[in-house]
Amino acid sequence: MTNAQAVEWILVIRYGKSAHRATYGRLSSSNKYTKDYIQLYRTQSFFGDLSAAFPSLADNGSLNLTYRWPSGSADGKLLERSADRPHLAWETNRAPAPWRMIPNPSESSAATIRGNPSHNNEADADAEFHSLLSSGFGQPFLIATKVRGDGDVLHLRVLIENPEPAFAWAALEDAPVTIQELAADTSEQNALAWKLFTENGEQALYFNTSSKISPWHDKPITALKHIEGEPELPDGDSYLQNSIVDSDVTAESLKKSDTEVAIFEILLNNGNYEVPDSTATVKTRGSAQRAFANAVKENYHWKCALTGITSKEFLIASHIVPWSVDDKIRLDPSNGICFSVFADRAFEYSYLIIQDDSVVRVNWEKIGDDSVLGEQLAAFDGAMLNAPKSHPPKPEYLNRRRSL
Repeated sequence: MTNAQAVEWILVIRYGKSAHRATYGRLSSSNKYTKDYIQLYRTQSFFGDLSAAFPSLADNGSLNLTYRWPSGSADGKLLERSADRPHLAWETNRAPAPWRMIPNPSESSAATIRGNPSHNNEADADAEFHSLLSSGFGQPFLIATKVRGDGDVLHLRVLIENPEPAFAWAALEDAPVTIQELAADTSEQNALAWKLFTENGEQALYFNTSSKISPWHDKPITALKHIEGEPELPDGDSYLQNSIVDSDVTAESLKKSDTEVAIFEILLNNGNYEVPDSTATVKTRGSAQRAFANAVKENYHWKCALTGITSKEFLIASHIVPWSVDDKIRLDPSNGICFSVFADRAFEYSYLIIQDDSVVRVNWEKIGDDSVLGEQLAAFDGAMLNAPKSHPPKPEYLNRRRSL
């Protein structure tokens, strides 16, 4: 399970005209779109914290940086003094991807700010900025995070204050209070806010370097510890054979920890689907199933993908590849199908087989002489599962299930 690492220094930049012009790119015949850097503060307090986060800066006057985000990186530079103040710079006309505009940003794209990045004159580029802020998109903030012990690396992200619904995944309001307070300290006239975190300070912030969505946390997300007094599931063969492990019906009735459910939901939303065996208590299994079930059932519109049943008391989030088989995909919504209790039982015990194209086949050999069960299942032979909103069953998962 991916660890969230301690933050050493964080910089929040209000996306105003100056930041827009710096990150948009240089334009010919313009004296405003000429910068390959963002100007920082020259105050003693700012430079003191900056030097603490980057010790070699005071000695050398500048240092090479790496800007990093989940899908890439770019070279940069931190200057102690340029035109009498520090600068956060990058290669000519190559602002880091997370801080640039693109026409259709999404949860999976490097960029978050929506706009046309191809204008070649100052008036149109300025108009793009004004159009963004007047469109209801929300107020963007550029954020640079330095993780403790990570060298001269800045992890870049963007958050949006009061975003339109389509960009709720980047909402500033969902970030830890520390970041919201820093953003609130900025204005059009004072666009920067920052914070240095001392190693043994009372306040702390943690950052998941592999996640674009909600990477900051008030607590470190590490391997979940055993809850005191909670029995561990058995190890080895006995672990794999335990009915608690692979029965999703049973798992949905287990006790849960609200804290663990919240952590699992964060991990799932960030694309981290692993739940290691070493952390698995009975309560953890129940908590993981709750987070998984909420995602899977929502994905299928809270409706059985086979029977169409919508009564919530009858719905189960069924793992395609069973829990015990692969700990790295236990939370993956693409490894789940929303079934009714009857369909879940038939699928779990291989009375129903699902092909790669989501067509359902009855395992007549398995049914044998049970004519009543055969009559019940015959209606579904050749049926196709209802399509989910997203995260359809992966063919590789369905193939692994059939091989079992």
